[in-house]
Amino acid sequence: MRDEKLDIYRGLIMMYIIGFIHTLYWFPNFGTKIKSFFLFEMAVVFFITGASYSLSNKKSYGKYIISRIPRILIPYFIFIIFLVFIEYVANILGTTITYLSFKEFVISSFNVFKEPSVTLEFITWHLWFIPVYLILVPFIPVMYNLYNALGNKFKYIPMILISCLIVYMHNIDNLKLFKNVIFYAFWIYGGFFYNKLKEIKISKLLNLAIITLMSAILIYLISKDQFVMDMQKNKFPPNFIFLIYTIIAFNLLYILRDYILNIGKTKYINRLVNQYSTYGFTLYLYHPFTYLLVRPIYIYLFDISGNIIYKIIMVLINTVLVIYLNLIFAKVFGKFENIKILIKGVQNDKKNLYEI
Repeated sequence: MRDEKLDIYRGLIMMYIIGFIHTLYWFPNFGTKIKSFFLFEMAVVFFITGASYSLSNKKSYGKYIISRIPRILIPYFIFIIFLVFIEYVANILGTTITYLSFKEFVISSFNVFKEPSVTLEFITWHLWFIPVYLILVPFIPVMYNLYNALGNKFKYIPMILISCLIVYMHNIDNLKLFKNVIFYAFWIYGGFFYNKLKEIKISKLLNLAIITLMSAILIYLISKDQFVMDMQKNKFPPNFIFLIYTIIAFNLLYILRDYILNIGKTKYINRLVNQYSTYGFTLYLYHPFTYLLVRPIYIYLFDISGNIIYKIIMVLINTVLVIYLNLIFAKVFGKFENIKILIKGVQNDKKNLYEI
């Protein structure tokens, strides 16, 4: 079942990540603590994943896996082939984009659980979420069945247990991938409540009360010097502080949901939203190349002035520029995201990556 609002949220969050977040973190601009408070984006992406599944027409587990995994791996492997082609051309020109031999680069790059060894800035920094997503995909139907099996009063128990596990794992090292999986499982499960959230319409007063309480807890924990204020450091890997922060951010977004929807429905923005909703994964995979293109211009103009207003304007201009220029990759590679797979009568319909 399609949900127009969810499509708008999906397109907007992809534009937010690709245009705004990565301008903040891939180009020079502001202090790390300030900009780290914009890092709620991946929690929203995984919430949308859960919400999309809860609204979808359910199929058998086997058909689900067969139809689902190729929609992730085919666009990803096309992206890797594109990287290999760039390295091949670079070798012909007497240079390289990796510290590995060509053969080693090809072999290692096709390992989805290992980030390709590329020396160019940006190109593979965003791929950390691919293994997290691939691990979670087989468990989404299982989590949803659990959600349905629990009575209304008990549906929140898995989220409470996951929260406790995140707290427990805080001081355990070398579990980065597992910590990411557990954290974003929390938000996928949270997405199953999407329909209830639309029906209940929690009051602004209650949301503000939750935000105030969670903010007080956040400030208290950080004041104990066990955690840092920089949410980027709390995000990789995600800890309990980052969970509290994303819950606060989610409540703020819930309060502002109608304003956000109105922005997404405006004539010119809606055209972009539709593209980023339909081809979000493709645009996400290739957008580092857009950043490589605009970087020289941004750096030149950014160095003209240290004024804070000027910096804000530069960030906003670059955000818009990247969002528009990046659309070329939807034209070139978008067809691989929506490719149809026919395996023993299982057809992969034209759907967005996050609509399962």
